[in-house]
Amino acid sequence: MRSKLRALTGAAIVVLATSVSMSSGASAAPAPSNGSRSSAVLVGGRCNGSWVNVNATVEAQSRPQADSGYVFTLYAGETVPCRKIVVGVDYKACGVNDANGWILVQDDLRRHDGTPGWSGYIPSVCTSDR
Repeated sequence: MRSKLRALTGAAIVVLATSVSMSSGASAAPAPSNGSRSSAVLVGGRCNGSWVNVNATVEAQSRPQADSGYVFTLYAGETVPCRKIVVGVDYKACGVNDANGWILVQDDLRRHDGTPGWSGYIPSVCTSDR
């Protein structure tokens, strides 16, 4: 588990470094011609601690995929416990196109609708680490 986390963190650093160099005028390498996508998480919160701040109202999904099934809603300004970040199906959210990072949030507290216990994936680009 720790080796996977280290590999993911290393990949995130590479993505961040690439993003910084691109903003300074460097050009990105062309996408692979076979249509494959990078497995690196692109932008957003990382769940580095145990909590993330929710920066926009989002609908949590049952899997790291935008159309996998609504579970619950989180609202801008909430801070929620997070368990991990994963690379999932690409999505567009919070002003970012082709994002792919999903954060698993879960807790056993009652949500806004009164249902006990919940877990779901939210777009990482709509969060920041606490």
